[in-house]
Amino acid sequence: MRKPTSKNLLILVFIAVTAFPLYAQFGKNKVQYHSFDWHYIQSEHFDIYFYRGSYDLAVFVADEAEEAYQKLKNDFEFEITERISIILYRSHNDWQQTNVVDTYLSEGIGGVTELYKNRVVLPFEGSYKQLRHVLHHELVHAVMNDMLYGGSIQSLISGQVVPVPLWFAEGLAEFFSLGWDKKADMIVRDATINNLLPPIQYLDYYLAYQGGMSVFRYIERKYGRKKVTEILHKIKGSFRFEGAIKAALGIDLKELSEDWQKQLRKDYWPEIIKRQEPKEIARPLTDHKKEENYLNIAPALSPKGDKMIFLSNMDGKISIYLMDVLEQRIERTLIEGETDVDFEELHWLSPGMSWSPDGEKVTFSAKAGDQDALYIYDIVEDEIQKYKLNMDGIFSTAWSPTRDEIAFIGNKNESSDIYIFDIKTKEVRAVTQDMFTDGYPEWSPDGERLVFVSERGQYADTVKIPRKIRMSQFDYENVDVYIVDREGRHITRVTDTESQESEPVFSKDGNKLLYVCDESGAYNIYVHDLSTGKRYPITNIVTGAFQLSVDEDRQTLAFATFYEGGFDIYTLKNPFEMDSVRLEDTQYVAQLKKEKETVKSEEEKPEEAASVVEQDSLIEEVRLPRTTDYSRYVFADLGRKTEKKEEKVELKPDEYKYNDGNYKVHNYKVRFSPDIIYGAAQYNTLWGFQGYTQLAFSDVLGDHKIFIGTNLVFDLRNSYLSLQYWYLANRINFSFFAYHYANTVLSAYYGLMRFRNYGVSLIASRPFDKFTRVDFALNWLNVQQEFLQVILPSDNLSSILPSLQLVRDTAEWGFTGPMNGFRGLVSLLVSPKYSEQSPQFTTFQIDLRKYIKIVDDYSIAFRFAGGASFGSEPQKFYLGGVPYWFNPEYGDGQGGQGGLRYDSIKDVYFSEFITPLRGARYYERIGNNFSLINLELRFPLIRFLQLGLPPITLGNIRGVLFTDIGSAWTSFRNIQPFKDGKLKDVVAGYGVGMRIYLFGLLFKYDIAWPYDLQNTYDSIHYFSMGIDF
Repeated sequence: MRKPTSKNLLILVFIAVTAFPLYAQFGKNKVQYHSFDWHYIQSEHFDIYFYRGSYDLAVFVADEAEEAYQKLKNDFEFEITERISIILYRSHNDWQQTNVVDTYLSEGIGGVTELYKNRVVLPFEGSYKQLRHVLHHELVHAVMNDMLYGGSIQSLISGQVVPVPLWFAEGLAEFFSLGWDKKADMIVRDATINNLLPPIQYLDYYLAYQGGMSVFRYIERKYGRKKVTEILHKIKGSFRFEGAIKAALGIDLKELSEDWQKQLRKDYWPEIIKRQEPKEIARPLTDHKKEENYLNIAPALSPKGDKMIFLSNMDGKISIYLMDVLEQRIERTLIEGETDVDFEELHWLSPGMSWSPDGEKVTFSAKAGDQDALYIYDIVEDEIQKYKLNMDGIFSTAWSPTRDEIAFIGNKNESSDIYIFDIKTKEVRAVTQDMFTDGYPEWSPDGERLVFVSERGQYADTVKIPRKIRMSQFDYENVDVYIVDREGRHITRVTDTESQESEPVFSKDGNKLLYVCDESGAYNIYVHDLSTGKRYPITNIVTGAFQLSVDEDRQTLAFATFYEGGFDIYTLKNPFEMDSVRLEDTQYVAQLKKEKETVKSEEEKPEEAASVVEQDSLIEEVRLPRTTDYSRYVFADLGRKTEKKEEKVELKPDEYKYNDGNYKVHNYKVRFSPDIIYGAAQYNTLWGFQGYTQLAFSDVLGDHKIFIGTNLVFDLRNSYLSLQYWYLANRINFSFFAYHYANTVLSAYYGLMRFRNYGVSLIASRPFDKFTRVDFALNWLNVQQEFLQVILPSDNLSSILPSLQLVRDTAEWGFTGPMNGFRGLVSLLVSPKYSEQSPQFTTFQIDLRKYIKIVDDYSIAFRFAGGASFGSEPQKFYLGGVPYWFNPEYGDGQGGQGGLRYDSIKDVYFSEFITPLRGARYYERIGNNFSLINLELRFPLIRFLQLGLPPITLGNIRGVLFTDIGSAWTSFRNIQPFKDGKLKDVVAGYGVGMRIYLFGLLFKYDIAWPYDLQNTYDSIHYFSMGIDF
């Protein structure tokens, strides 16, 4: 029989999509733990969606959104052409269940602006200040999306837009929303004095935000704020981003970058002689540069001060570590985060851990599935207790020094308050209970008081707090220190300043406090005498100190600091006995005070007041500084739309409000609207490129999704048609899929043949948690084979294929594939004797993959896969080769079985390729059973390569060393792995390879040598594409 051609082999790849279950093989889960009762209100330009119990938050968002838009309308000199939908969740845990975007919204993502419908999706995480910042930030994206390309991804995909880099998108969002503040100033100051600031075009990660914002601040200072607006309009009318920059500023991006960096050196280098590096005043316990990580934070000293727990991502994910402070040695990892449902996230953005008075236990909080949990971990016995307290969020745990009580910050029902958990009775009671944001509670040594920070301002007396405060009209920007008795009866205000205070702790006698304050522009540690009210700084760090922790004698202070582009932990001795130091204002604060005086003097001139107000750069600079700096997920590839739609988007007040000023509440109704209509191309192994058109529709919440695909050719018999509907609102995800596919194959013996494959699939996927799920599918499959050039009867087959699979995935991804963690699945596929022609078999498969990260960018990948098919007509497994192989070679199977019989429907639609097995060809082994082992070392091959001729720059070229071994067989009785000291029915190979991204696709080249334990044979070359296993 003739060997299959490349076109023939397409059918097998095609089968994998159509004949068998249509759920994902691997991947983490987005779990809908709750069903929400959705409503919405409308403001003049926005539709705000919320669920029961969140009306006041929705009102706050509506008020703030309109205020933000009025400012953005002036900044952009543009009015939106469509109303913007804002979907609001009451907590981060609820927000992670959203179906508006498919991406899992991990900790560190504070808001999303998606491109299909230009929707803004936000969580409330207990802080109105943070919510305001994220809302304004995301609205900048939404308005820019509308301005540049009409608020739809359609023009981006069709190539009608100019791509906007990440630093521009995120920097502009911070610039127009937050404005320059002390935290941004700290980050850019650190990058400048430590020579970490790259040219503008390479600003990435956190520097895309603060670094990008500093670029726009520089443009404003040198050219005026209107130049930023002009750049936007130049981008809108141009297909070249850098050309738009030059047209607006008169200089190219390279010159702008040089001028910007020169100005930053002038601004920040004088700070070096005024202030100290952290290591000049304190003892370092961690070294992020040595560990090549970013975060070493949240120190918690044991009562004796000899041990410390802290959060770090030194192994690539946020985990809790135990350190011997005296020996400066990490003893062990206490909690490995992000790999188990109990520790999905360890709240590194709002940290706070604590020790029991006897130093044997620690307490912390973490996301645990549907809600946060409070944990008590016995370090001595290695036992852990979990308490779910029915909170939207749990943060900043603090163990009482005198009682079995743990104080913590709990987010519940639109508020953030202090609670106390009684370890013996398991009861929870509120210490504060109001709409204000509270944070960082710490006990007094006698266990009778709690010191904390809050935005409550004058409302220290709980009796005088109004029952209802419209938070959009309340000054929640300033954060001060307060003390409350453990019963919550009386609150005392400690500080009343325009600066921000945080992370307070008591002295041993309870008469003094330590806390962090940004009064000078840098975050330094202050001592505050409660009896006299006097306070003074004891550090003069060039960047900042955060997250204070003391031992029980208050002789040792541990704190985190940001320096040289990362966070580390340091200790100070006897902090309460340290002398006061002199602090000078940073360049930014000095400028801020000067501008404030200028505004004050201008306000005394009524005839000139109007012109001052128009110069919003000055007004923005005197806003109270905001310290929140959460990164968030947005699309960076933005574009433009050249034609503005003419559509009325404003509503009149009586259309969205009642006469008493309250918003009209509407019930949510499902309405479908198009997400995208596009044509795409895909590449199949050996078949080549194919094109098709896809239409996507969904409702506002993304709970209902419809996908239609087609490449209608001549008539139905030759066309691809598919219709899929997903219902995602509840814990179990359901899908209905109807399809019709057609392929033509040219055979040397039978001429042109047409294969048609049509049917219906029902799919149900039930996630247990983020990492584990079970999938079920029922596929009604019909296939037909027609001979178009010879007179032979058509062949038809109809079958029902139920399948079940259990999946677990904790893998952490690298550049070309998983680098750490585990992936595994167990599957069962059944083909009953549904019709006379349908095959009868039962197939069981297992696929286990383990990834071990050795050091940064180096990892070992191990995979074992096996399968067995039983029945009167079991499945065939074709072992050998790699997926998407451009230059394939073919074997004849052991014993001359040959490869795929493309004239056999059962071969075409019920067989399966087993890959990768390098050192082997396609069909190297064929059987009803198989086993396969892959072992790889993955490493960076070429980090950066710049050629002179041709002038090509390449980077992130990855390398692999591998060995593969496998076998396929029909009968266990006849398999013979070895013969005469060589491999017989087992195939093995070893080799090397490289991976490189080109045009957004991952291309791979491997060279492998077959090996039978005695001989090494001629090499086989594999040019292919796709991610690594």
